[in-house]
Amino acid sequence: MSKLKRFSFTLQKLLDYKEQVLEAEGIVLANMNAILARLIAEQNEMRRQRGERRELLQKISAAGITAMEMETHKNFLIALDFSLRQKGQQIALQQQAIHRQMEKVRQAKLEVSTMEKLRERKLEEYNYLAQKEEERRIEEFVTTSKAMANS
Repeated sequence: MSKLKRFSFTLQKLLDYKEQVLEAEGIVLANMNAILARLIAEQNEMRRQRGERRELLQKISAAGITAMEMETHKNFLIALDFSLRQKGQQIALQQQAIHRQMEKVRQAKLEVSTMEKLRERKLEEYNYLAQKEEERRIEEFVTTSKAMANS
């Protein structure tokens, strides 16, 4: 009488590794999204500052200011606009990096899914063989019992 060994997925270590890679890539993606959120918040704050400065400039211009004060406010607005453009570029670069990272996560998910499907197929195959072995043992038992009863 042969007995099947307990089910063991021979590629389990590889599957575990792929799952670790997926988790790590997901963490990287989450961190990248947090950076993007921070950049967007900074951009929004800069826009708010620009709006406030423009309002202030309009108010004090109406009240009358010197050319030097006007130039100072305008230079501040120019510098802020330049910083906003730079922040926009940083955001665009971060979005591109996130897109690339999302592709890495998608690929890692695909690899894990493929390995899990392979493991499921191997388990189904094992269960089928185990069932056939059990049927064979029952048949052998019945045959032996009949032979003993007839002797």
